Order: sequence, then C-alpha cells, then structure tokens
Amino acid sequence: MTICPICKGSSFIEVDRRARVPLLQNRVWEDRAGARVAPAGALSMMFCRTCEFAWNGAFDRSKVLYDPAYDNDQMQSDYFRKHVAAMARRIVDAAPKAGCLHVAEVGCGQGAFLAELAEVGGKRFASLTGFDPAWRGQLPSEAPNIRILQRYFGQETAYLMEEPAQIVVSRHTIEHVPDPIEFLRSIRTAMLNSPDARLFLETPDIGWIFRNFQPQDLFYEHCSLFSPRAFEFALASTGFELLQLEHVFGGQYLWVEARPGDISHPPMTAASELLADANRFVERRAEFVEKWGDQIDIVAQGSGVWVWGASSKGVTFALLVDPAGARLKGAIDINPNKVGRFMPISTLPISAPSELLDGATVIVMNPNYHAEIVEIVAEIGTNVTILNLTDI
Repeated sequence: MTICPICKGSSFIEVDRRARVPLLQNRVWEDRAGARVAPAGALSMMFCRTCEFAWNGAFDRSKVLYDPAYDNDQMQSDYFRKHVAAMARRIVDAAPKAGCLHVAEVGCGQGAFLAELAEVGGKRFASLTGFDPAWRGQLPSEAPNIRILQRYFGQETAYLMEEPAQIVVSRHTIEHVPDPIEFLRSIRTAMLNSPDARLFLETPDIGWIFRNFQPQDLFYEHCSLFSPRAFEFALASTGFELLQLEHVFGGQYLWVEARPGDISHPPMTAASELLADANRFVERRAEFVEKWGDQIDIVAQGSGVWVWGASSKGVTFALLVDPAGARLKGAIDINPNKVGRFMPISTLPISAPSELLDGATVIVMNPNYHAEIVEIVAEIGTNVTILNLTDI
C-alpha cells in the first residue's frame, strides 16, 4: 500500500523488511515437515510521519485464514488472567448504570473475556454476543446469555446482533485488520446511537515497540499497529468521540474508551518523538540480531537455549536469530495445546517447562511474565539460567 490506511498520507518510512515470515504466528504444526512449509508472506512495516500509524505494506488479506486451528490462548498465565479480570472490571464500571445491556465482542477467541464479563457484570448484561472465525464451538461458561458466532464481524454480519449493542469490546483484533477505518465504521453501525453507548479497544502500542526496541513484536498478521495519535485520527474520522486513552499491561497495550459522536476532522497535533524512535529502531535492528546470535552461541554449551513463549514473540525472535532452527533447542510454553508441536518455518519443537534440564538457558520473550516464569522454574526444581530480551 502506497498511502497510509488511516490518514491517507504519503510520507512514511519503512521500519522493517523480511522476505519470508509466517502468515499466522499462533498456528502450530504437528510435525517438522508441515512446519517447514508453513504458509508465509513478506513483511514490509511502514510508519506514517503524519498520523504515526504503522502497517504491513506487503499484507495480503486473501492469504490469511483464521480458523479453529489458530490458538492464541494465554489464560494459563496468572499474570494474564489478572489483566483480563481488570479490563472486564473497567468495562463494567464504565457501562451505563440503568437497564440491561447488550454487549458485542469482536474477535472473542474462545470466549474467555465474554465469560469474565458475564461473571463480573452479572444480571446487568441481557446478552453477550461474540464474533470470531476461530471459535471451536464450546462455550466457556454456563452463562445462558453468551452466544458466539463463528463469523468475521463486519457490515454484512453486524445484523446478527439480536439488539443494537450498548457496549462493543474488541481486544487484540484491530491490529489484524488491514482496513481499520472500515472496521471502526462497521462497529459504529452496529452500536446503539446513544451517548451512553461505549466502545472499548485494546491493542499493542507501536510506540512501546519502538522505544523498547522489540523487533519480535512486528509480524505479518499484525498488519495495523496504532499509536495514540493514530487512534485520534481513526476515531474522529469514523464517528467516535475519544473519552480515554491510556497504556495498560506494563505499557505494552493501548486501552481506548470511546462513544458514538459525529464524524470530524482529526486533530492536527504537534509531532511527537515517535518518528525519532522509529528511525532509531531501523538503525538498531541488525545489531540486535547479531548480538543475540552471539549470546546464544556462548550459552549453548550447557543443556541448550530455549525461548520461553511459542506464540507471536517467540516465533518471530526465533526466525530473527535462528532462521534455520540450528542454534535454539526449542520453545517452552505453558499452553498444553501447543506442547509436542512445532513452530512455523524454524520448525523448533515446543515443550512444557517440566522438560527443561539443569544447565539450560531460557530467553523470556515478554518481561511481564518474568516473575511468573521464575516461580514456575523454581517449582519444577530445575537449575536454569533466565535471560530477558532487555539483557543485551
């Protein structure tokens, strides 16, 4: 794409380019042969100088299929479950106080967040409807007011809501959408046209990725990454009034609360420091890959080096530093559905924490989980060296 999907500007820089990356980071494979030929595409991550939006200019919507084999479940983590509970409480506290409410979640996965909302909100929610093509067909709780549709959400499926939604939630979905403006317009159409209606969005912050130099957070399916300024542009131009925008999850995610409003001209705020951060990101990428490759070679003499996390960050990090799958021993993951399978392209095996041997080294993909990982390793009684990506 030669123009920015948000502001239609034509002034941008390319912050990362990779010739072959998996189309789906959270699709694991039964054997090495399948993993080796996993569907792949190119990454050309662009950053708009005007609205500070980032997108994969090489993204091809027709190649990406989300189905029940897609597994991004993180609910085995205590840290993540606490975050989910806190976000559900925020929504309940911000919801209109009068009457029973109809809720829609766009990109609901297997319904864990809907179940949390049902538990926290109780009888305040008349219905909770989820949309996700990757849903496997088993409701996450006994709540009779939860309904999940194995469908993408859009103008053509919004009518499936039994009632207009007073609350629409979309967590970690908009970054997968190549046309976020049309996505937001679809949500606006499905919402009750009332100042009491609310939209809640959670998505990775491109600024956090740049400032903390996290190249493993750039991958194919995350084709749309927002900054606060990009959200201001997108919401104003699709008929939403921004009420709140803040960082959550240790600063990694943006949390947005908005309500229906009039379509307006996006604010022309002064340029931030984010462009400078983007330029520094470009300069550091090669150094990051070289230094981590050397570090892995140094510590590999023990019982091997593992990445902790066989999801998006782990898949990308492995391909950056060990594309042939020769340096790393494999990946450790607490999701039992991934254990015993293989990561795409690198073909690294996925193991449970209990399979770590004394003398092994693990590289933590997300600093938020460091303390939890230390506890897990202590419980299994293995003498393991734990490194963070910020250690180099």
